[in-house]
Amino acid sequence: MRHIKIYLILIILLILPAIVFAGESAIFTWNPNTETDLAGYRLYQSAVSGQYTFGAASAVADITAGTETVSLENVPDGTWYWVLTAYDASGHESGPSNEVTLAIDTTPPDSPTGLSAIIQRIVSFFRSIFGGLRLG
Repeated sequence: MRHIKIYLILIILLILPAIVFAGESAIFTWNPNTETDLAGYRLYQSAVSGQYTFGAASAVADITAGTETVSLENVPDGTWYWVLTAYDASGHESGPSNEVTLAIDTTPPDSPTGLSAIIQRIVSFFRSIFGGLRLG
């Protein structure tokens, strides 16, 4: 019984990372803003092209100045539109960057169809090869 518990714990430890880290990642890069009072960047996501609600509360990521890349984990299925803005120490936010589109597809393919099977006797194959062979 003790061995079963140990094996179950090991199986759970092996499977758990696959469950926790399932999903797609989106990695964004950009050219840095060179203004001296730059405080950071905000990344926005929308399901509809060109329709964003701007402001700190609506951003999917608030990125510190000096950063030129960000990765978002577990992006859900669908087509998503993204823009980036810069903001300064006074809280002024720039207009949006160019829009990028990402289509995330984590849907598995359809199941195969038309599977069939037959039973074939291998014995009959050997009988036909060795049928005329006599020992002794």
